[in-house]
Amino acid sequence: MEKSGVGDKKLGLFVVTVLSMSLFSATAAGVEQKNASGVADDEPPKLVMPKDIYITSKNPARVDFKVNATDNVNGEVYVQCDRISGGIFKMGKTTVRCEAEDSAGNKSRASFVVTVGYDIVQIPSWVKQPTNLWTENLIDDKTYARTMGFLIKERLVQIPFAKSPSSSESEIPVWIKTNAKEWVENRISDDEYSIMLQWLINRNIIKF
Repeated sequence: MEKSGVGDKKLGLFVVTVLSMSLFSATAAGVEQKNASGVADDEPPKLVMPKDIYITSKNPARVDFKVNATDNVNGEVYVQCDRISGGIFKMGKTTVRCEAEDSAGNKSRASFVVTVGYDIVQIPSWVKQPTNLWTENLIDDKTYARTMGFLIKERLVQIPFAKSPSSSESEIPVWIKTNAKEWVENRISDDEYSIMLQWLINRNIIKF
């Protein structure tokens, strides 16, 4: 009986040793695989999104767009959006949200806005640069008014407005500049700022 107990202990020790070696081998193999592929992938894919899209139409319209993503390890990866390119978009504004995921599970999300309408608001984001200079008093009211008048005349900025001024004023009110600063800082929308531009046009402050 005593010999049998010693044998059982040796057998148990042998099993533990084999299991330990197996675990060590698996861990070592994992380390080698990680080293072979470089540092751990914790960088999400880079999404390439279109700028906001404006479609002039009196009816819902088909909208085509292109979205892609590249990853530092996987290269080009699949992008899934909640709207498809070539689909019919309703009148007004629709936010298109997209997501890309690499093989390590890193995700990127981004969105853009599709606007379909007739009298639509279209103010490119770069217009915030001269607007910011104006709100910081680096350019005067007349210069800003002339700049906006030129952009509207050339249809680089599109807003609904009365065709002929209803009155004439010479100065831009302080509240307009205050709201312009909020627009620059993304605290109010393009639509809200367009109302102020309409106000300036209707009072013959912005001319074109």
